[in-house]
Amino acid sequence: MSKLNVDTIEPEGASTTLTLGAASDVIQIPASAEIDIASGATLDVNGTIDLTGATKTGFPDNTPSWFVNLSGDFSCATGTQTKVEFDTEVWDTDSAYDSTTNYRFTVPVGEGGKYLVTGGVRWPTTTAGRAYYITFYKNGLERLFGVYRFYSTTSAPVFTNTAILDLAASDYCEMYVVQNQGSTASLNSSYSYFSGFKLAGV
Repeated sequence: MSKLNVDTIEPEGASTTLTLGAASDVIQIPASAEIDIASGATLDVNGTIDLTGATKTGFPDNTPSWFVNLSGDFSCATGTQTKVEFDTEVWDTDSAYDSTTNYRFTVPVGEGGKYLVTGGVRWPTTTAGRAYYITFYKNGLERLFGVYRFYSTTSAPVFTNTAILDLAASDYCEMYVVQNQGSTASLNSSYSYFSGFKLAGV
């Protein structure tokens, strides 16, 4: 196998296209080598980029993300905004959710952006016509709520709420609920959760 040592390869004559290899050829980059695409240049790909087995850096993803739930049923007084103290982390990619003290997600440094936030709860069997809310708070202020009026006395209401919040670094997000059953009620731990993730590339 011959070896060619050059500093610059340019197309010949008036051509502006440089072709490396022929169809089905494999152009191999040695281990630890680097292809540097200068600022302002464009990588135009019409085929497929196969990143199987590759270590990918600089690509946007949907993290930070978190999913938390309750270790046991959670009591809520009637007619009161109550922060749900989700104390069990199913996952927390950036260790950004506080499951022991403030029960909130705080945006890490450098991770500001738009976040999809969702939550769900299940209340005990209730009487007809009662109202229930899931409210997301940003930095201690109410951002969005959902209303559910229950018209059956034979089942326990289950409902969810979802929002997209614009969050900067150090902003925090919490989930509150309200119920007006007329007495204290407990969220069912098996159906209650709080979750979210950063929207990549937005």
